[in-house]
Amino acid sequence: MASLRRIRLVVAAALVLALAACESDAPKPRESAEEARSAAVRQAGTVAAAQIDGMLDSTTRQMPALRLVATSTSDSCRAGETQGTFPHDTYRLRCARTETRYFGAGGDLRELLRMVDRGTTTVGLIKVSGETLENLEARYGADYEELLVLLGMTFGRPGYDGQVHIRYSQVSGRRTNYPPVELRWPVVYHDDHPVDLDALWSGPLRGHRYLVTVSSTTTYHEVPWPS
Repeated sequence: MASLRRIRLVVAAALVLALAACESDAPKPRESAEEARSAAVRQAGTVAAAQIDGMLDSTTRQMPALRLVATSTSDSCRAGETQGTFPHDTYRLRCARTETRYFGAGGDLRELLRMVDRGTTTVGLIKVSGETLENLEARYGADYEELLVLLGMTFGRPGYDGQVHIRYSQVSGRRTNYPPVELRWPVVYHDDHPVDLDALWSGPLRGHRYLVTVSSTTTYHEVPWPS
């Protein structure tokens, strides 16, 4: 019994030491903020913004029936954290950028979806996840218009680090305005330019039946946590 108690104490001590080591090696707020705002990382963010712009431009150019009404962007850097029973995140610092373009659309929903499908195929996007129009028609027939939430799709393309997400909603659908991310630990850099969806529907989207969002997110800087 005494031997088993000693083993347990040794294991517990080793766990405490391991967690203490992870804590001591954890990124500090000041150094993480300085790195996130460094010229090299900001330049990487600028390059990522241009790449996302190019991808969204080439994709939406193939969808002439969509009318651009707004654009939102979010650029943030987050430090890795030690988390309870898990030693730490897989990164010490990770920076990512997201751009979302908001389009108004009307007319027949099937024609809209077919146009988007043709556009993504033309630019070489490959569907990663999401329901296809054919699947929904087979499952719901003509009654799937209220199920637009199921029509969200995610695409990838060889040579492009990020993904492209396409989502649909209706005037009568549920809308969520997400609050801006606060600049507090572990977030060490944030440049957020959100869009007020209620203001869009009462303004630029007035007279449209659908809102189509085309967005892309890419990680442009990541420092792994030393193993």
